[in-house]
Amino acid sequence: MILRRALPAAALAGSLVAGAFGIGVASADPPPPPNPPWAAVGDPVPDWAPRKPAERWLGEPVVWTTGWGGRWCIWKNGQIITLSSNPVTNGG
Repeated sequence: MILRRALPAAALAGSLVAGAFGIGVASADPPPPPNPPWAAVGDPVPDWAPRKPAERWLGEPVVWTTGWGGRWCIWKNGQIITLSSNPVTNGG
């Protein structure tokens, strides 16, 4: 008789403690940081730039950046992903 009452109480107490520690509770990842304002347009493309590798990559527009000597890139979740090497030094 005592066990019949104690078992549900223990289960409830255990679930409350687990919830307090975040065990078994689904949580969403925070949203990715926003892309910078120029990420959809990019910097002006110079005449000496290599051919654009694609119009879109991973669902994002391929744009030119003057950073690192200039290269084609995309912005994904607030991170830059370069798609070409530096055309001046042919380096990374």
